[in-house]
Amino acid sequence: MKRLIALITVLIIVTLVSSAWAATPGVVSTAMLNLRSGPGQAFQVVATLPLATPLVVLAESGDWKQVMTTTGRTGWVFGQFVADEPGFVAEPRNVSVRVASLNVRQGPATSYPVLGTVREGQLLAVTGHMGSWLQVRTAGGLGFVHADFVASVVEPDQDVSVPLAKVNVSLLNLRSGAGTQFPVIARLTRGTPVAVLSEDTWARVLLENGAIGFVAREFLSPVDGQALARIGAELVNQRSGPGTTFPVLTAHPRGQTVAITGLSGDWVQVNGRAGSGFILGSLLVFSFATGEEDALPPTPNLGAGLSRFTVVIDPGHGGRDPGAIAASGLRESDVNLTMSHKLRTKLEAAGATVIMTRSTDVGLTLAERVAIANGSGADLLVSIHNNAHTNPQISGTQTFHGVTEGSFSLGLGVHRRLVALGLNDRGVLTANFAVLQRTTVPAILTETAFLSNPQNAGLLAQEWFLDQAVAAHFEAIREWLLGTRRARTD
Repeated sequence: MKRLIALITVLIIVTLVSSAWAATPGVVSTAMLNLRSGPGQAFQVVATLPLATPLVVLAESGDWKQVMTTTGRTGWVFGQFVADEPGFVAEPRNVSVRVASLNVRQGPATSYPVLGTVREGQLLAVTGHMGSWLQVRTAGGLGFVHADFVASVVEPDQDVSVPLAKVNVSLLNLRSGAGTQFPVIARLTRGTPVAVLSEDTWARVLLENGAIGFVAREFLSPVDGQALARIGAELVNQRSGPGTTFPVLTAHPRGQTVAITGLSGDWVQVNGRAGSGFILGSLLVFSFATGEEDALPPTPNLGAGLSRFTVVIDPGHGGRDPGAIAASGLRESDVNLTMSHKLRTKLEAAGATVIMTRSTDVGLTLAERVAIANGSGADLLVSIHNNAHTNPQISGTQTFHGVTEGSFSLGLGVHRRLVALGLNDRGVLTANFAVLQRTTVPAILTETAFLSNPQNAGLLAQEWFLDQAVAAHFEAIREWLLGTRRARTD
């Protein structure tokens, strides 16, 4: 399954630099500073930089920083001699691109390499400026655009959303379809707010916990207010249509609010900074402001809907087995453990009991992992991994499912949400992995991205991306437990 990247060469380091996603301005703070081919004094000196040389800091490794000069030259310097660029001013705001195509560059000058382009009308989140150059946050990370080619954006009033209603009886069945012949998927108490997506004799409604179903319209009373959602991840794309093939209109930062105007499959139609568009529902936290309480709670309310369920999380590798290793030195075992802890937090907040096969950097045999899962009485096992390949061009997300009933549907749900993050789709497959073949509970193994691919590895090093990937796991697991699994346990 894994191919360990054992030898990191200078060529790979340079390749990584040319496709780095984040950049921070800096300046040389000593009379002469050696630029080396790697992070340490054992590496060759490739240039000497004089005092006040402007730099862009690409990455860090211990006391060393990977930098790029205005001429595009890259290498490593001792971090103590790189100071913050005094000309950089933090100034968060939003701007809109006003030319047909605008280059996003590695640093604040035209001599820096182009990371990508943004289109006319696309909205960008500005973190600050350096002279006439703006540092902006895009779906790929941080970069610079020239201020002459963008315009400031005034946030629109979000005064349009789907109508709200409240349950007007003591107990109301939420069903999977429009009629009493459809199964009950939840029971709503008096006063529960719902967003009404469509209505006839039976109303299709959205709950604040993300559940969707049908209720008898006569048991709802209209209320004034807005159906709102908060962005639940670091940076979330708003697209022109309900799918990843549609163009990106803007990227919303965590905490930004949007008004809910409709639903299309797993995608929520919203009215936000760029007008109308679509956002994947698993990346939103819903809240319905009826005028009787605050519009949005300070923290997401996941509820205790998973209190009857137990989930085993298996962080892959560990101890003497680091798994795949990126050219930057990022170890798969560490990424797997970080993601697993984040997933555990989400599941426990929703009421689930979580068992970790490992919670620290220790090694476990495959037999030990299988024994933990089989002896837990759990409802499912999810083994968290990340991938690698000898060809660094290969990228994307891949999911493997076990042989126990329900494994495929669970894996498919997680996989679809990971693909929706913009990762290449490498499919849902079977494999002769012990944690899939020898476990007696529904089991999946996810390979979120490739550490051997520079772009994927850059994402896996970013907290916001890990949060999105974990949210994809969580939402799919929750949906599966409250659907497939709950139907079998009632």
